[in-house]
Amino acid sequence: MSEPDVIVIGSGFGGSVAAARIAEAGFKVVVLERGPWRDTVPVRSMGIVRRSPLPRGRLLFTRLLRAIGGNRMPGSRLRLNSHGLFELFFGSGCTIACSSGVGGGSHVYSAINIRPLAPNYWDGHAPGVSDAIMSAHYDAVLERMDSTTPMADHRIPNTTPVRFRKHAKDIGPALPPPDPRIGFLLPDSPDEAPKKIVDAHGVERYEVDYKSNEDGFLGSPTGSKTTLDVVYLAPAMKQGLEVLDMAEVITITRQHQGPRYRVDYRDHHSGQIRSLTGEHVIVAAGTLNTLNILLRSRAQGGLSGMPMLGRRFGTNGDYFGYWDYNEQDVEQSVGLPTTGGVRVLDDPDCPVIGGGGLPAVDSYPLPGFLRQRMKRAYMIAGLGEDSMTGTVSLAHGKLKVEYDPDQSPIFAKLKATFAEIGRRTGHRVYAPKTPITVHPTGGACLGASIETGVVDANGEVFDHPGLYVADASALPRAPGGPPSMTIAAWADRLATRFIARHSPR
Repeated sequence: MSEPDVIVIGSGFGGSVAAARIAEAGFKVVVLERGPWRDTVPVRSMGIVRRSPLPRGRLLFTRLLRAIGGNRMPGSRLRLNSHGLFELFFGSGCTIACSSGVGGGSHVYSAINIRPLAPNYWDGHAPGVSDAIMSAHYDAVLERMDSTTPMADHRIPNTTPVRFRKHAKDIGPALPPPDPRIGFLLPDSPDEAPKKIVDAHGVERYEVDYKSNEDGFLGSPTGSKTTLDVVYLAPAMKQGLEVLDMAEVITITRQHQGPRYRVDYRDHHSGQIRSLTGEHVIVAAGTLNTLNILLRSRAQGGLSGMPMLGRRFGTNGDYFGYWDYNEQDVEQSVGLPTTGGVRVLDDPDCPVIGGGGLPAVDSYPLPGFLRQRMKRAYMIAGLGEDSMTGTVSLAHGKLKVEYDPDQSPIFAKLKATFAEIGRRTGHRVYAPKTPITVHPTGGACLGASIETGVVDANGEVFDHPGLYVADASALPRAPGGPPSMTIAAWADRLATRFIARHSPR
């Protein structure tokens, strides 16, 4: 392999967007992704031979979890299966769930495509970045994601008012955010069989099947949910982008001779340690993994400096619960995987409460009566702006996360709201004492200087020219809602600035 211009680590909302944009501008770009290509209709149509199935049926036992780590676990982490969909990390004060696979978190996200709910989100953090500047990048991402604005003529079945009609005096649909979008291929009528759609690049997908209960946080086998491997990677691969799956980065080393950086990674196909060198490296492995790579690289002497690395870590106020709704005439798994949220109607300060039915319940290796009850259950998720007062560090070679949810008032409000929902409906919401987050943020934050952040307005690490951070670890505050479009907009901004400052070979 010839030396790339840019090495991108990770293929989620940061990595895929940055890699595709830069490759399409004529640069030689290689993406290193620790997880596999997922076996879906779109990926098969792309001609990808080595694919890994999503966790369905008995594969829930073997392909659901990739690894387990934590502050108190011996060693770094226990890897269970390199093809697993999720990795769990048990920190102090929070549990973090990270996805793994080509396309990153887009396989398991809610497909709610919105801008930040926190007001004036980008203002005041660094010169050259503001809400006004970032607006065009959100527009570009939403256009490429082909996000849908749900209209009445879509006739989406089993919406929130239908699901909770028995408790309509207390529980209703959440107020829609500005410019609400969803990343699903919606059929014109729920009564018609889903049609196959072939996009301009020859990638095949199917419209949502409202009755199949297949799409959700365990992936989208039919491609009805818009994922990054479809809308960003597939077109860019036709223009030269190279994606190496099952390539888990170990360290980054700044070199004194030759190409500026060397990236060492484990090839899980062969088990060998390999290296790539290049002038530019974009780290977008997901917040926890990006911080892990940067911290380990610094500890082992490959990188230096970055005094604010690991500071201002947050969870986006994520708080998940299992609502045992169990109304006999309501099957929560029918309709879209996410319903757009609920709220306590007479609470003007009700926080953001999203949710939806459990996906693919019929495939769970469980007794039939239990599966039927789970079809009537609702996965409920609260989000909000937390204080980002956590830290991520290395202690004796082991990753350590310290986070105190009590410093963020959003959690007390969410717990009280869950309890109130249970009281009014007579159906309890079961939630853990320690918050679980799928949206960790910060630790390599945007800042005005090296004293206040890790990266500048271009996404470049202050004291390491050519090293960039494109994922949620660079976000300066919690978006307060689903962060996928904010991460993507940041990566689009990073790519735009990179292209303007450099010329392809």
